[in-house]
Amino acid sequence: MVVLIIGMLAAVAVPQLKKNMISARSSAVMNDLRVYSGAFQAYAQEHGDWPPGGGAPGVFPPGMDGYLSQTNWSRTTPIGGNYQFATQSPQAGGRYAAVIIIASTLNNAVSSDSNQLSDIDRKLDDGNLTTGNFFLGYRNYPVFVLEH
Repeated sequence: MVVLIIGMLAAVAVPQLKKNMISARSSAVMNDLRVYSGAFQAYAQEHGDWPPGGGAPGVFPPGMDGYLSQTNWSRTTPIGGNYQFATQSPQAGGRYAAVIIIASTLNNAVSSDSNQLSDIDRKLDDGNLTTGNFFLGYRNYPVFVLEH
């Protein structure tokens, strides 16, 4: 009887625990993207253009050390992979002036969990991973658009 009760409690608790973990990771990614977006926009306002893009994932774009040095930019994201800034980026049939990509790196893949990615999109954008300012781009990497 005790085993049955414990089993029933686990059956109820495990899905809720998973949902809470997805929500916590989503919130962390959303916070990161808002902080980084603000840093890149501050740079663009002060310098009249976006910083050069195309650097390696997890590496500060040139000129961004002072803007991103107190952030988690160089660490693994809450959903795996690393953040990467790109300009004039071809993504999903369009070209975007400035984007933040969550890119896989060697031994550090970005989550392909559709529940996780959809949760971020629902909370941050339009809830559709093929449209809006947060979508799956090249190699199905999550992309956050700063400027179209």
